[in-house]
Amino acid sequence: MGERENILKDKMFWLRLEFIASGWFATSEAKELRRFWIDGFNPLSFKNTQRGMDIEGIARVVETKKAYHQFPFCVSVPQKLLHRTDPAFLIESLVLDEAGKSLTIVLAPGSDL
Repeated sequence: MGERENILKDKMFWLRLEFIASGWFATSEAKELRRFWIDGFNPLSFKNTQRGMDIEGIARVVETKKAYHQFPFCVSVPQKLLHRTDPAFLIESLVLDEAGKSLTIVLAPGSDL
């Protein structure tokens, strides 16, 4: 595994993404999404892309007052985030497909980049 792939094992990156994604749900304009939060990401594989890297795995998605769900996820990470230690990032888009049981997140560099 090369240096780019270190992000798969970066526990602080995944913990920060969990926190930021949960905040995204809590403040979503779509009220029906406010009942969700993320309780962990388990990255399993990656694909290099022209933009950077798509990381796939399983996310533990919790629904308020209900059980949790295991949703496959794909997180698209831009090049600038792959070569920095502890980079700032934000969520450019997040799509939770309840029917298809999937979560797609596109990240963008944060203010320090």
